[in-house]
Amino acid sequence: MPSEQPQGGSGGNPEPPPRPPAREAGATPTRFLILSSALLAFIGAWPTAAVVLCDLASTAYYIGGIVESQIGKAAPWFILAVMLFSYAVRSVYIESCAMFVRGGVYRIVGEAMGHGMAKASVSALMFDYILTGPISAVLAGHYLVRLVNAFLVHFRVPRTISERWGAVGVALAVVLYFYQVNVRGIRASSDKALKIMAATTVMAAPGPSPA
Repeated sequence: MPSEQPQGGSGGNPEPPPRPPAREAGATPTRFLILSSALLAFIGAWPTAAVVLCDLASTAYYIGGIVESQIGKAAPWFILAVMLFSYAVRSVYIESCAMFVRGGVYRIVGEAMGHGMAKASVSALMFDYILTGPISAVLAGHYLVRLVNAFLVHFRVPRTISERWGAVGVALAVVLYFYQVNVRGIRASSDKALKIMAATTVMAAPGPSPA
């Protein structure tokens, strides 16, 4: 029975694999975008809703009274116009997110509408955070101090907490706490936001009517 001869030269060594064609001078390498679970980290639907509601609902709690005190009975129409404009901004944001651009507002808006609009968007976002964050924290402090004082009066405690300085202390504690939480990342802050939304829903639920 004849034996099989290995492929290759006379020495029986296999032929080396063909070399890849040389890259032309000035040619740019092809870039590939790999999408996997390691690159795309999402949070659940309820934590996401909690983040959005804690941002929007905290403003909705007091924006009606502030606007009505400034422009009168036309406040609902003004708020409706702002909500419609926000819906248009939401549509643009969803469209820009379809490009799978990793990053924050500056990166996403920069890729979609240019660096000029990106700078304007970041400036508006910083103004929003600086303005609404402390206002929400101070209002939360007022509500909490009034609740504590109501309990103190109910249990006949002779002393109460100063509403002004108590609200300032609560606001500082809230801002520092959420600063520390947001440094950890969106997963940690979204979990905390979900718990805060659940607690707010329970406290806002209507109780039994007084006799």
